[in-house]
Amino acid sequence: MLAWLKQRLQRDIPRLGRTKPQVELHTVFPQSLMPSLSVPDRQVYPSITPMAKDHIFGYQMHCLLTYQGKETLDTLLREAGFMALPAVADPFSGVIEHATNDTRIFLNQYIDFAGICINLVTNNSTLLAALVNFKSAPPNPWESFAELDPDTLGSLQGNIDFWCSYFWRPYWLSLSDVERLQYPENWQEFSDYH
Repeated sequence: MLAWLKQRLQRDIPRLGRTKPQVELHTVFPQSLMPSLSVPDRQVYPSITPMAKDHIFGYQMHCLLTYQGKETLDTLLREAGFMALPAVADPFSGVIEHATNDTRIFLNQYIDFAGICINLVTNNSTLLAALVNFKSAPPNPWESFAELDPDTLGSLQGNIDFWCSYFWRPYWLSLSDVERLQYPENWQEFSDYH
């Protein structure tokens, strides 16, 4: 975890002198604009989760995407009416308003693990319907961690623990047994163990 924090601080050093206003998501996503959505029990990756228990009345998608997956996501965002999007790989954290109604998205994106990390919250029903059916995948583990041999990993710490807990494990658990067979045996064993 310390290595990940150091890496993140080094990346943010040019911006540390500038203060950014914090986005208060509970004010951005009020209860009056909470969409009604039936979320399937078993979802594809990336999954959509309601945030109402945190007094944020929208749904969240937290995932790691390939560059192609991020381009597909951006197409879904534009089709739902969100036009002012950052470039595919540009670091971004902020609120994007819908072109014609009161809905919005909060988007945080940054490059890491050979892909693009996404945290998206929205209250737009059209977008949510598309996201429930949006199926994507993170970069392959050997792309995210080219220098690692999965056969040598015991307990996980730092970057690989974060990656595994928040991105790889949710993806792996969304796959069928047949889909898991497409991965090399040593990564299958790693994924089943962790």
